[in-house]
Order: sequence, then C-alpha cells, then structure tokens
Amino acid sequence: MQILLTAFLGLCFSLSSLSEAPIIEHTITDDGWVEVPLDFTFPFYGNSYVTSFMFSNGVVGFLDPLTVPGSGYIHDGLCCHGQDFANGATGVRFNYTIMPFHTDLIDTGVGKFYTQGDETYQKYMWEGLAEYYNTNTSNTFDLTIFPLGNISINYEQVQINNHSVTVAVVGDLSAGEYEQWFYNHPTQDGALFWNSAEDDPVVIGSGESICSVVPDSHLSCLYYPET
Repeated sequence: MQILLTAFLGLCFSLSSLSEAPIIEHTITDDGWVEVPLDFTFPFYGNSYVTSFMFSNGVVGFLDPLTVPGSGYIHDGLCCHGQDFANGATGVRFNYTIMPFHTDLIDTGVGKFYTQGDETYQKYMWEGLAEYYNTNTSNTFDLTIFPLGNISINYEQVQINNHSVTVAVVGDLSAGEYEQWFYNHPTQDGALFWNSAEDDPVVIGSGESICSVVPDSHLSCLYYPET
C-alpha cells in the first residue's frame, strides 16, 4: 500500500528483530476492547503511557474507555465508521489513538485478536475479521509500537465495502493534533480492497464488484480459476 508505506517509512523498525515473546489471544466482543498493559513506557503526543486498549474496530487507544467523558465512548467502542479528521471530524473519544485501520469490524467465528510484546515492543494483531454485515470479507493487519515512540503497520489483506476507513494517529483533537494518512468513504470513493499482492489499495467503483476489478480475489469469483 504505497500511500501508507511512504508515510510510515521513517517510523518503521524491522519486525525480524523482534524477540519471540508469547502470543496472547483475546476475546473482544463486537465494538468492544481489551486492556493490554505495556512492559515499557510509550511516549505519545507529549504524554507517557504504560497501558493500552485494543479495540475490535482497528484502533489502539491509550485512554481508559471507562474514564473518557461522554457515555457514547463507553458504549460504542469507536463504532461504526472511520473518521475524516482532515474535514473536521471531532470527538474526545478519538483522542490519543493510533488507527491502523479504523472501520466496523466483527469476529464472525473465524476472526482472531492477538497481542505479543515485551520490554522492546508491543504488537497488536487483527486476523480474519469480517466487515460488519459482510461475512464474505476478511481483514488481517497489525500494529507494533516501540519504546522510542516509533510505530509499524502491516497489512496482509483488507476489504471494506460499506464503511468508511481511516488510517491515522491522533493526539488532542481540540488542539489539532493528528496526522491522517488515508481516508476512504464508500459512498463517495467506492469500496476498498487491498492485499499483499497489490502495490496500492484497489477502489471498487459504483456499479462494479470486487470480482470485476480483482477477479482472483476470492474463490467465489466467476473467473477465479482462469485468473
């Protein structure tokens, strides 16, 4: 995904140097989250954090969801669409978050949430998650943070047809602290598909399908065997 790799080029460490810390599987309900303590202090927008919160909807936050003002944050789990901060999206519930792929994701029985880390890194993994109400989609990606404040994001495959998607880092939105690398709105920009075989995200235009644009994307596509 060229737009993202270029943006994160100065932020990435090689994952090959990571130690083999145990991988922990988490159960996260729809629009839920789980607390993930850190084995190091993570600097982020002028603050220091020793714990984190992994959201099912493709976000890692550093504020306790139960203490953020406004009951909406407690109940919606950052549901249900990515936000376009470049066009004025606001909300204290988005403060101090990293959004490797903020959209509406759900575990339909095959999806997994994993974390792995030690005193040198913390990795968060979303594997095989479906877009909400679209069980034929599969989304796999991960985020890693490091003690110096560096971050790394990797995408294996993502496919979103009906929800907006945001890739960003956010500090205090009221102070204009954010950097948004990517935003896609399906009504305006078409659906979104990307996997490791593609250099860039593939936008599915109005009236088209993933099979007509990327015929080898799924076994259900008519011309998959030929491709």
